[in-house]
Amino acid sequence: MLFFITRYMDKNHFDVIVVGFGLSGLTVTKRLEEQNKKVLVISGQFPTASRVAGGICNPVVLKKFNLAWNSEELYKNAVPFYKGFQQQFQETFYIEKPILKIFNSIKEQNDWFSALGKPILDNFLVEDLMVNKNISLNVPHKIGSTKHTGLLYVANLLNSYKECLIKIDCFLEEDFTFTDLNVESEGVRYKNYSADNIIFCEGAYVNQNPYFNYLPIEGNKGEYITIKAPNLKLDDIVKGSFFMIPKENDTYKVGATYSRDFEGVDPTNSAKNQLIEKVKQMINCDFEVIDQEAGVRPTVTDRKPIIGSHPKYANVYISNGFGSRGILFAPTVSKQLVEAIYSDKEIPKEINVSRFYKDFDEAPSL
Repeated sequence: MLFFITRYMDKNHFDVIVVGFGLSGLTVTKRLEEQNKKVLVISGQFPTASRVAGGICNPVVLKKFNLAWNSEELYKNAVPFYKGFQQQFQETFYIEKPILKIFNSIKEQNDWFSALGKPILDNFLVEDLMVNKNISLNVPHKIGSTKHTGLLYVANLLNSYKECLIKIDCFLEEDFTFTDLNVESEGVRYKNYSADNIIFCEGAYVNQNPYFNYLPIEGNKGEYITIKAPNLKLDDIVKGSFFMIPKENDTYKVGATYSRDFEGVDPTNSAKNQLIEKVKQMINCDFEVIDQEAGVRPTVTDRKPIIGSHPKYANVYISNGFGSRGILFAPTVSKQLVEAIYSDKEIPKEINVSRFYKDFDEAPSL
């Protein structure tokens, strides 16, 4: 077709179109930028889980006191990646911050000590327990503390990178319409734009994507409340029934809930009341709820990301399924995807979309 023959002379031709701009879309775009690829990002007004996320970068599962899948390697890749944006934009997006674990029983406290016997956890758990000195915290036992964990200001990072893309005419702020997409062996065309490849990073909205809606990605709704508690005076993240994350001006973000059965993406009173009750168990000072947010995480049955190419269209790719650990997953898997496209490196089978190709064979054709 003519538009593919002349594409390199066309200012509307890109190496890659990226659809979606949460953490997946951002990290994929950055990895493509590192390869000197020309990228067009298309993202509309759908609320993303990334913008609602608490921003905790933590490889330890604090409920079971073990490491999440491959999380030590993921963490080592994630921290320098996010710090690289600080140099680019001269703005602080990531800070190291410990997580204080409130033990609800002696058994939990003993489980912490048992976990310390695992060498793989030595880098992340502080051996000595702490005695609570904050009279506004309800602490029935001692407190455990993590090390080498941190907090990413996700929304700030997304906003700064988006502004950068807009300035160079590489960001199209609109909802993606699949009827305007034409996929050929030579490349893809979307409205007046063409590209060699397209990568879908829409998160939970993948169920509306006719190319990848066969995948077992399910939405899991999470809600946060933000409280103002002038007497709490917390500097570190606290983990009780939920995370309590310090923000500015005596405010704290609390959450997040988990719900697979939900109607709509708006915040709910039931989640708000659940979080308020847990706050009352965690602290004993006055507070007021000043905000509430909700987002839908894209979760996979095996709890691992999904990246790779469509089984029928080799230039159509996906990066999705990060669940509640997108901050850890995104920098590593985005690099693996881009290297698979441009350096012929093999995607690890644990996260390769090919593990679900059999589901595509059983799904209705496009």
